Amino acid sequence: MSESEPEWAPRRRRRWMGAVGAVVIVALAVASVAAAWTSVDEADTDPLSAPPADDAPGDDGPGGDERPASAAELRAAVDEIGAVVEAERGLAFTEPVDVELAGEGEFQRRLLDDFDEGVDDLRDTEVLLKAFGLVEADVDLVAATRALLGAGVVGFYDPETDELVVRGTALTPYVRTTIAHELTHALDDQRFDLDRPDYDDAEDEIDFGFSALVEGNARRVEAAYRSGLSDEERLDADAEELSLAGGLDLGDVPLVLVDLISAPYGLGHDFVVQLIADGGQEALDAAFAAPPRTSEQVIDPAAYEAGEGAVDVPVPAVTGEVVDEGVVGQFLIQLVLADVLDANQARAAATGWGGDSVVAWRDGQRPCATLAAVGDDPGETAELRGAFEDWAAEGGPAGRGTGPDVTVAADGDGPVTVQSCGR
Repeated sequence: MSESEPEWAPRRRRRWMGAVGAVVIVALAVASVAAAWTSVDEADTDPLSAPPADDAPGDDGPGGDERPASAAELRAAVDEIGAVVEAERGLAFTEPVDVELAGEGEFQRRLLDDFDEGVDDLRDTEVLLKAFGLVEADVDLVAATRALLGAGVVGFYDPETDELVVRGTALTPYVRTTIAHELTHALDDQRFDLDRPDYDDAEDEIDFGFSALVEGNARRVEAAYRSGLSDEERLDADAEELSLAGGLDLGDVPLVLVDLISAPYGLGHDFVVQLIADGGQEALDAAFAAPPRTSEQVIDPAAYEAGEGAVDVPVPAVTGEVVDEGVVGQFLIQLVLADVLDANQARAAATGWGGDSVVAWRDGQRPCATLAAVGDDPGETAELRGAFEDWAAEGGPAGRGTGPDVTVAADGDGPVTVQSCGR
């Protein structure tokens, strides 16, 4: 990860914090992201509150107790699903796509075969998240990420190698909906090239914006495919999904990790739906040439359509060993504030975000972060400062037991500066 990396995540082939082509269990993503971006009353209904299915998945993953599909059956299913994807996407495949099914163990091995290449970047991310108290001091973020991905991902498409692998060996309704999601990635890759390493070193949030565009579009097409299933098949798919979600052990996984990984799916879906409503197929296709450059543009499609960019904020000075520099953005600022403050206050303050610059650094062994941020106007900057002052007054992330040192300051009409150091 370069010093200007904006999304605070490793950027190897699958970019784990917002992986292009990876499908995190949808029920989990909806529960996490919807709670972050709706009011408290609207978030009271938890999509995971329904009891899990009685039949847990077998050794072969989704549909593990079903008969494995033959090569001919898989090819026929891919052709049928691909036709639906083409119709919903408004584009045609330029060449056939090979789809592989893999059972438990084999799927995780394929998914995580290059995971260790991003470990150093995850360690840098860990400094930032622990400094703001989003990850507790004793949590191993690398181990937590590996565990969450291994348990919660059900399919991936790799635009560098064209691998498309789905978890499961039988063509259950849920496996078929996952294939629809991943085939959307393959189609978009054929038409627009999803392998964009230049975004890895961008100085803004374009990597997050591109992931949201890609995953949001796949979620949209997947939902359309699922709606075409019979009532019985949809119930089976829902039961299978809830069974998988119910089997996830999140005891050692920080909630922020779920938020970061699932955000491109939930927020991206709403972004793409609004984009199509406003500008149709042409607007969607054009977005692949010019993706959102801030998380604000994803959250508020009107900001994207208006070309509202980020205010340039100078990098704040720090007194310790610099680990990384980048942009936090509206989405992560809300997560930081909402960890301590009322969700509505956190959202209102973050909505006024205009731009920021952040440095993750170490004071000896202590993880620290210094954030300089401005709002869209002086009034929004003042609201942002007030929210961070309330955040600090409530102990910052001390409620998580990290006991950080937090200072909030502002220089006239300039940026509000927040420094937070964990233990």
